[in-house]
Amino acid sequence: MTEKRETVEELTKAYFEMVSEEPRAKLDLLNKLTALMFREGKLTLAAQTVREELPKLEGVCCRELANVVSNMVKYTCLIGDYDSSIEYSVKAIDLYGELGLVDDVNDVIANTAAVYIYMERFEKSIEYNDKVLEYARFKGDDPAVASFLNNKSIPLKRLGRYREAVECLEESIQLKRSLNKKEELCHSYDNLADTLLTMRRYDEALEAISNSRVIAKEIGDRFILVTLDKLLSRYHRDRSEFERAIELLTSFIDYCKETGRIADIKSAIRERAEMYEKLGDLRSAIEDYKELATIEESLYKESSSSRMAELESSFRLKQKMHEIELLSSKNRELEEARLVIEKQYTELDKVRKKLEKANAALKLRAERDPLTGCLNQQRMYPLLRIEIERTRRYRTPLSLIMIDLDDFKKVNDTHGHQTGDNVLRQVAITFRKSLRKVDYVFRYGGEEFLVLLPSTDLEEAVHTARRLKERVAAEVTPTVTLSAGVGLWEGEDVHNLIRKIDSRLYVAKANGKNRIEISDNGCNSTE
Repeated sequence: MTEKRETVEELTKAYFEMVSEEPRAKLDLLNKLTALMFREGKLTLAAQTVREELPKLEGVCCRELANVVSNMVKYTCLIGDYDSSIEYSVKAIDLYGELGLVDDVNDVIANTAAVYIYMERFEKSIEYNDKVLEYARFKGDDPAVASFLNNKSIPLKRLGRYREAVECLEESIQLKRSLNKKEELCHSYDNLADTLLTMRRYDEALEAISNSRVIAKEIGDRFILVTLDKLLSRYHRDRSEFERAIELLTSFIDYCKETGRIADIKSAIRERAEMYEKLGDLRSAIEDYKELATIEESLYKESSSSRMAELESSFRLKQKMHEIELLSSKNRELEEARLVIEKQYTELDKVRKKLEKANAALKLRAERDPLTGCLNQQRMYPLLRIEIERTRRYRTPLSLIMIDLDDFKKVNDTHGHQTGDNVLRQVAITFRKSLRKVDYVFRYGGEEFLVLLPSTDLEEAVHTARRLKERVAAEVTPTVTLSAGVGLWEGEDVHNLIRKIDSRLYVAKANGKNRIEISDNGCNSTE
C-alpha cells in the first residue's frame, strides 16, 4: 500500500494552524512546505512564503532556521533575485557557523558558487568551488567531489578554459558512474556536451547528449530532457539547420515558463531571436527581443539598481530593433543608411555615458550618507557580517567604536542647523583622516557614528578612540566633544554586537560625557 503524498494546500493549512509557541516545529514545516513548492515549480511562491514568514520565526538560532535560510539561496537565485541570494548565503553561513555545522557551511558555499555563475562573476565562482572541493577531498567524500567538479567546470567553460573544464567533467562522470548517481550523472554529461559543442567536437558532444538522454528517460526527468533539447539546438544551429534549432529551443523555453525558471531562459530567447534574424523572420525576432527586455526588467525589479536596469534593457532593445529595421528597409540608399546608423550610434553612445554616470550616482546614493559622505546603515550591516565572518575564519580581532557628539542640540540651537551640518561634515573628515584605509566609518544616525576596526584588538581600539576624541576637540569649529563606547567582537551576531557597544556609549554619557567607556570580556572599565 503506497503512502499518501501531502499537497501544498494541506501543508499550508497545517502550517498556519500550528501554534506560534513552537518555532522550531514551524520552521521545519515551513521548510517542508516550500521544498514541495520548489519541486512543483512554484519558485516565486516558495520565495515569497519564506520572505513573509521568516521574520516571525527568527528568535532562536537553530538548525531548522538555518535550513530555511539556506534554501532561500537557491529559491531567490532561480527567480533572478541575486542580491537577496547572496544576503541569504551570508546569513546561512553565520547560522550554521554558530551551530558548528561545518558540512552545512560547506554546502552553502557551494550554492553561493552557483549563484555567482548566474551573476556572471566566474572567477568568484571558481574561488568558492575550490574551497568546497578541497574540503570534500580532505574528507574523502566522493559524491561531493563529483558534484563540485561538475560545478567548477561551468565557470571554467565560461572563461574559455575549456581543457580544464573537460578534465573536471571527465573526473566527475567517472566518480558518478561508480556511485550510480544517475541524475547527477546526467548533469555532468550535459555540461560536457555543452563544452564540447563550444570546442566544435561535435561527435563527442552528440555521444554525451545521447548518454544523458538514455538516463533521463529512465528516471523520468523532464527538465533534463528539455535541457538536452537546448544543447541539441546548438548543434543544428552550427549546421545552419535553423528551423530545427528553433523548434528545440522553443520546447526548452516553454517548459521553463511553465515551471517559473525565468532566469534560465534569457540566453535561449536571445539565441532564438538571432536565428529568426538569419531566417529573415524579422517580426518574430523583434517579438523575442521585446520579451527578453521584459524578462530582464522584471528580474531586476527587486534590486537596488532597478531603474538603471530598466534603462539599460531599453537601451539594448532599441539598439537591436534599430539594426533590424535598417536591414528590412529595402528601398533605402546605402549611403543614407550608413549616415543614419552613424547618427544613431552617436546618440546611443551619449545615452550609454549618461547611464554609466547615473549608475555611479545611484550606487553612491545607495551606500553613502549625503551630508557627511560616510557609509550609511544600509551598507553597515552587510559589511559588519562580512568582517565578522573574516574574523571568525582567520581568528583575528575585530573592534567597534560607537561615538556620539556631546550636547549637539546646543550647537544647532546656538549657531543654527546649517552650522550643525557643517560640524558633522568636519567630524566625518577628521575621522577619515585619522583612520586606516581598511577601517570603516558609518553615520549611525543624527550625530552618532560607528567605527569598524578590522584586525584590531581592544587596546588598539581604545588608542584609536582617544585619538579621534582629541582631534575632534582640536580641529572642529565650533568646538565639540564626544563620548564613545569601545568593545571587541566576542562571537555575537551583528545586532547584539552593536547593542553591546551602544550600551558602553550610554554609560559614557551617563558618567559625565566627553569620555570613553570600554567593554572587556564583560568587565567594564572607564577613562
